[in-house]
Amino acid sequence: AELGLEVLLEVHSAAQLSKLCPGVDLVGVNNRNLENFTVSLENSLALADLIPPEMVRISESGLSDPVDVLRLRQSGFQGFLIGEHFMATADPAKACNLFVQQLVRLAGQPASAHV
Repeated sequence: AELGLEVLLEVHSAAQLSKLCPGVDLVGVNNRNLENFTVSLENSLALADLIPPEMVRISESGLSDPVDVLRLRQSGFQGFLIGEHFMATADPAKACNLFVQQLVRLAGQPASAHV
């Protein structure tokens, strides 16, 4: 029976991405190394061009600066999982609102202003 669900496949490496199967709608690139828990946005940037263009790209973990979101958008990412950055504050809703305001303000500037 059709459930109306979409599949988000999370990957951490090019090797995992190479095993992409039919039926996947979205690919999430986890920026957190699950062996030592370090985080690097370079993981998303390195894998961006390996994700088929018809798939929605999500960058997960380690996002704390709107400039990074814009940089990832320029690399083709369409979604962003941001949790710890907001949850570590006294008021996560306020932190999220401020982040979005900063993102909107930055998005109105030329791309060269974000580098």
